[in-house]
Amino acid sequence: MKVRSPLLPSRRTLLTIITMMALTAILVLVVLSPLALGELARYRNNWPLLSNIGQTYGAVSALLSSVALGGIVLSLLYQARDSKTAREQTTRSLQLELIKMQMEDPALMTASGAPWGLAIPSASAPIREFLYIQIWISYLYGSYIIGETSESTLRYVFANELFRSQAGRSYWEARSAKQSMSGKNRRHNHFYRLLDDEYKKATSNNVPVSEPVRATEPVTQACARQIARRSWAQRWWLLATAAIGGILAGRLWRRNST
Repeated sequence: MKVRSPLLPSRRTLLTIITMMALTAILVLVVLSPLALGELARYRNNWPLLSNIGQTYGAVSALLSSVALGGIVLSLLYQARDSKTAREQTTRSLQLELIKMQMEDPALMTASGAPWGLAIPSASAPIREFLYIQIWISYLYGSYIIGETSESTLRYVFANELFRSQAGRSYWEARSAKQSMSGKNRRHNHFYRLLDDEYKKATSNNVPVSEPVRATEPVTQACARQIARRSWAQRWWLLATAAIGGILAGRLWRRNST
């Protein structure tokens, strides 16, 4: 999967930097305002001028108060967004656990009504592939919604990973007709439009799917089996040698006894 460059900050980091710079500028203005009034104290005999300066400072103070209030509102909005994200994460974690249980037990696939009226075979293997792709897309969706994955990264993953597998294409063929691409918000709609766009590119351009991965034994298991075979071969060799030695010893003993 294509990873965001560490040199490019996320949107949340940029917003945090901008907010900190604005707050720093406000603090500097508040600290320097008494010094500016002290500099103007030499005009203390000109009361009309000082009155005008006071009115001007009052306008600046009101402006600073408005900016501070805007900062509080912005902070509350961020807290509400984080709370919503946390609730969505909790819901998705529960959904992930339920999907894992279905993948491990075909009886639970039947209990949940699989294949859910979709055009996929009613067998455990294709349903397990379908559920795995659903988990994968759910992860990409959540990462894109919070701004951690860019559009270019999504297109790369869809084109070079997801739709290079027959399971990925079968998933979207069965799911696209029932997937709503309008309603929630702009990023939600854009995510599924990107998904559908890359699927159409892969199928219209006749992009070949990847060859099935050959299952191979882990190195540790293969070594263990080879060692076990050698151990059994050595044991048979020792038994055969002992048997031959016993037969020869018996013959020699009978000859000597006669």
